[in-house]
Amino acid sequence: MLRALLLALSLLLISHGAQAATCTIDISDLNFGAIDTLSGMGAQSTAQVAIDCDQVSADATQVTICANLGAGSGGTQSGLRQVGSGSDSLSYQIFTDAARSIPWGSVDNSGLGPPRTIVLPVSGTTASATIYLYGTVPSGQANAAEGNYVSLFSAPDATFSYAEGDALDCDTAAGSSEAYGSFSVRGTVAANCLLEAEDINFGTVGLIDTNVDASGDLTITCTPGTGYSVSLDGGLSGASNPEQRLMQSTDGAVTYGLYADADRTTPWGEQSGTLVDGAGSGAQQALPIYGRVPAQAAQPGNYADTVVVIIAY
Repeated sequence: MLRALLLALSLLLISHGAQAATCTIDISDLNFGAIDTLSGMGAQSTAQVAIDCDQVSADATQVTICANLGAGSGGTQSGLRQVGSGSDSLSYQIFTDAARSIPWGSVDNSGLGPPRTIVLPVSGTTASATIYLYGTVPSGQANAAEGNYVSLFSAPDATFSYAEGDALDCDTAAGSSEAYGSFSVRGTVAANCLLEAEDINFGTVGLIDTNVDASGDLTITCTPGTGYSVSLDGGLSGASNPEQRLMQSTDGAVTYGLYADADRTTPWGEQSGTLVDGAGSGAQQALPIYGRVPAQAAQPGNYADTVVVIIAY
């Protein structure tokens, strides 16, 4: 008897889909440090952006990145990003270049600028690069109060769209994958004051047989809400009585006083009770100094004194 055995053979083919890049983004914080809003110079800082892509297709020669940076948690005002401290805000901007001439924005917020296009050459199955973002706090923000200012970035305000090849259009980023970064923008506005002093000139007189009055201005600019106290020292003679300072010449001395009021009833000196206090607004504030030379006998001559003005805040 003959028997036949049929053996069925089968083959399972497993299809390996096309490999595609996977990218990660790491962004350091953008820290402006101490910001002097009264200097008229603004502030600058730089942050680092590390981009790493792996699993790139063997036939790909580049990975194109569309780097979108939005407003952050501080929002925007008049086309500039904001960092906030309580109810106060401070404007800043992010640029793609060290010259700070090309704003870095996003496809969803073109008012801040366009997204940045980054091309990464492929090496084997990886592509990577380290780039920088350049931050600037513009000058002219003396109205910013003392405080610690911050804005936080995460998805969607730090969205990096990417695709292999050169066909990715950063105006739409259609058909791309997405990676997200996170970082903070920070800066500190410290209490600060600027001081300018105007000379006081009593002019030319003959006999000092009546009061001789003159005045000059102190101009003070302090960060908003900053309390200050202004003292005037005793001059070159070291007078402890604000009404008994001395202007001196080669042959003699003339007594005079400095006052905080036009009636010359509130002496202005350097001891408690003779100081002038105030609070900053971010704008210039004029504090008049009222001088008086009382009637007295004096030798002819050119009389002068130097008074040191000190502002404590």
